Amino acid sequence: MRISPLDIRKQPFRKTIMGFDPDEVNSFLEMVANEFELVIKQNNELASQLKISTEKLEDYTKIEKTLNQTLLTAQKATDEARVNAQKESELIIKDAQIRANSYEDEARRRVHQLENDLIALRNQRNHFLSRFKAVLKTQLDLVETISGDLKGLDNAGREEDAEDETMDEVPSQQDLAGGDDDNIDEIVV
Repeated sequence: MRISPLDIRKQPFRKTIMGFDPDEVNSFLEMVANEFELVIKQNNELASQLKISTEKLEDYTKIEKTLNQTLLTAQKATDEARVNAQKESELIIKDAQIRANSYEDEARRRVHQLENDLIALRNQRNHFLSRFKAVLKTQLDLVETISGDLKGLDNAGREEDAEDETMDEVPSQQDLAGGDDDNIDEIVV
């Protein structure tokens, strides 16, 4: 049972012969009622403040919970981003290694091909030089032969009869070129 200040003020007491002074009792009851009323007001104010504080605490608790969830979500996102970045960097490195190996293999193939081409060109050059030297030697021999024949003609040219015979001995263009057209084709090639 709750007692209000009004209940204190209106509380009836029995009268006895040897009892207390009714004015004093009423005065004391008024003072107790006033104090009780003040305590009730303070209690109501404190209850109101407690309610407000509880609501704020609930709000702060919700905010804290939301912040914790946000932090966890951010941490997960950061971890996932880190893992994804790590995987991506590994893929980029693998791709770069594969490309580097491919470029290296291609460069080796190209160097090998160029070396083979160089050897082939050297062989062609040597073959050409050999053939060219042979042609030059043949031509020099031919020039010497013609030169020797011309000297013989000069000596024989003083005689008219020798001139007719010498004309028959002058080599033809086919003889000068080595006797067959195949040599000319080889020289040109």
